[in-house]
Amino acid sequence: MITDLLVQFSDFFRPHLTFISSALIATILTIYGGHLNKAIWALVGNAHFVIRTLVFVALCTFGYGAIAVYCLPIVEELFLFSGHMWLGVLIVVSFAFIGYLAEKHSRKE
Repeated sequence: MITDLLVQFSDFFRPHLTFISSALIATILTIYGGHLNKAIWALVGNAHFVIRTLVFVALCTFGYGAIAVYCLPIVEELFLFSGHMWLGVLIVVSFAFIGYLAEKHSRKE
């Protein structure tokens, strides 16, 4: 009976796996993107204004976009690797963990 409930719970999430993976990646980028921006700023902070602007435009458009696009299939495969029964549980635990990381990160700042 519990196995059937877990499978039904997982089946609820399966059609939305791409959106769920995108949400997790976007949330992680939102939480930790500032650290990446600071690291890039340390590298180009003394450069000319035009160079700094071009670097940050490239980082935001191509860098974050590439991370999102190339990590999406990896996250989906990791979810599917959990198996048919545990997919729903893993998704709920993943969102709870991301929430914990966001709360921990917000207390530092």
